[in-house]
Amino acid sequence: MSCELGEDPNHPSCPRDESQCVTKGNPLHWASPCLTYSVQVDGSPRSKLDADEVQAFVEQAFNAWKAARCPGGGSPRFEVQFQSYVSCDRREAVCDDLSKDANVVMFHDNNWRDGTGHIGVTTPTGGKESGLVIDADIEINSQDFSFANDPTGMMSTSLQYVLTHEIGHFLGLAHSQVIGSVMRPTNYQSLPYSPNPISADDVAAICAAYPPGPKLSCDPPRPSTYDKCAIPLGEDPPCKLSSLTHDAGGCSCRLGPYPARPPLPALATLGLLMAALATRRRRPVPG
Repeated sequence: MSCELGEDPNHPSCPRDESQCVTKGNPLHWASPCLTYSVQVDGSPRSKLDADEVQAFVEQAFNAWKAARCPGGGSPRFEVQFQSYVSCDRREAVCDDLSKDANVVMFHDNNWRDGTGHIGVTTPTGGKESGLVIDADIEINSQDFSFANDPTGMMSTSLQYVLTHEIGHFLGLAHSQVIGSVMRPTNYQSLPYSPNPISADDVAAICAAYPPGPKLSCDPPRPSTYDKCAIPLGEDPPCKLSSLTHDAGGCSCRLGPYPARPPLPALATLGLLMAALATRRRRPVPG
């Protein structure tokens, strides 16, 4: 909620409910449920994954969420399309021209900066006043975790589960405390194998965030001129934006796709994605 923008994380002042969700302000939202993503072109040499293989895993993870069967019938109403491979290997948001921006999934085989215990980080960026989310980047820690197949063909860490978890954050879901949920903050990557790892709790969350409705007709991804990093390392984007990763607390609020914004459900898996520009925070998603 917009009240949280500018709030000192060490001295929170916005009203909160029993789940520690901010209850004052305007909702945060994507401009459309027609979404796109890109993949960093290097893949993960350490895990022996090229960019095409990464893209296939990402598509599989998005499809897991799209395949949810909502309690009242139908499936979550969003579409996602692969846009391009890009060279930039760090998170950034180019806000002055969205044709020069991309939502990038990337691996870090070295120089991981978000804590050795964190498998992945999802960082959405949006307008401080409008609450409009314009960018979300997903980073995977392939420095401290291996996603390479062992001699039996199994991964020591399940990339399918890790990407499904991080894409849950990309779609607006925060952490769940429900055992068996792929959105649990820890140990979700060790759940028993399933072709579709999302649980009933995950289904309830994604269906609340993207209620079923008429079939979407999404235009093909626009041509992107984004490839190399556009913002010098250490600089903020030259516009009013806020960026952070999820709080590990996992409250019951949610990111809502525009224009549908149903009442906020009491689900631990639905979460806010933004915080203040003035107190720019990057709180990594554990596990």
